[in-house]
Amino acid sequence: MENATASPKLAGTFDPNNLQVTFCNKTDKEIKLAYWLFGMMGKPALVAAGGAAAQLALKLKLPVKGLIRNTIYKHFCGGETVQEAQQVVQKLAAARIQTVLDYAAEAQSTEAGFDMVRDEVLQNIIIGRETKSFSLISVKLTGIGSSNIFRKLHLRQELTPEEQADFARTQQRLDDICQAATEANITVYLDAEESWLQNPMDELAEEMMRRYNTKRAVVFNTLQMYRTDRIDYLKSCLRRFEGEPVIVGIKIVRGAYLEKEQLRAKQQGYPCPVFTRKSDTDKSFNQAIDICLEHLHRVEFCAATHNEQSTSYLTSRIQEDSIRPYRHRIHFSQLYGMSDNLTYNLAAAGYNASKYLPYGEVATALPYLIRRAEENTSIAGQMGRELSLLQQEIKRRKL
Repeated sequence: MENATASPKLAGTFDPNNLQVTFCNKTDKEIKLAYWLFGMMGKPALVAAGGAAAQLALKLKLPVKGLIRNTIYKHFCGGETVQEAQQVVQKLAAARIQTVLDYAAEAQSTEAGFDMVRDEVLQNIIIGRETKSFSLISVKLTGIGSSNIFRKLHLRQELTPEEQADFARTQQRLDDICQAATEANITVYLDAEESWLQNPMDELAEEMMRRYNTKRAVVFNTLQMYRTDRIDYLKSCLRRFEGEPVIVGIKIVRGAYLEKEQLRAKQQGYPCPVFTRKSDTDKSFNQAIDICLEHLHRVEFCAATHNEQSTSYLTSRIQEDSIRPYRHRIHFSQLYGMSDNLTYNLAAAGYNASKYLPYGEVATALPYLIRRAEENTSIAGQMGRELSLLQQEIKRRKL
């Protein structure tokens, strides 16, 4: 079991309104682009129409790749290759911000596709080990295994012999990644997915923790706190590991599939698995923070949120004497291109802060980008907050 050692002294107070720190990495041109983009994303109908048009244009091989690459792609992605992304990684590192490298491959459907994603992730682990420029990666389980098989397992349906063999290969791919990450001193954040796929993913995450989280938290499972059952899951997960020499890795997020979850529950006539009121999700998220802090002697966790209130709440809790010896086990994360006022100011104040940095070919990353844009339009107050900060910075720079 890892020894609890004091983390570096915090450098200063977390101030999410410090514009000089927030935009220290942005050129005037990037500030103007961001302002235009967030202005566009404040219009949900435009986002929906633009996303559909972009996908169709790429499918028809129309010359729009350059336009996408130089606007929304440039703002939210690190590049088309891991080598391109490295430039952004170094820029973030200069501001003491870690990178969670995320290969933006949406759900695959063939064994060859799953192998390709595994190989890409393994290659990234080698790069991380050799360059020491990043030590965090993100893995989406539907990138290395069939969503149909995960759905059947979630429903406790019997797999055919062929499906059993396919799932065994999925388990092996994940094990290959976690083993390589352990040896390279890299941390693996396993993404959460739709509620109707998640149970076998939770089981896989716990299995990997049991194997690889004995000396440090190599594997983190992601909990979407807009789900009504996640507090119970977190408590039961901690009970299952009680007395074992395992550091439980937990990443908490609010959730990415709200409308999809509500619509499916309504169409199929089962109780909605997500909270319908934002205040309940906020309460659930902060409750998860409290539970993780209570068990910090055997938990390492990441609060991946764009919510300023939850971020400030956690920074205030970190000041408590009982938490101080384990402060190095608490991490914050935001998506690249969003909430720079949180990430940059957390890092400047001495907290463990990171950006989720997706990369991949424009066509491959487009579904990710559309999801980000749609997510932005549905986060209460997110557009207004981003635009307000950018407006202030434009004024401050006299642009």
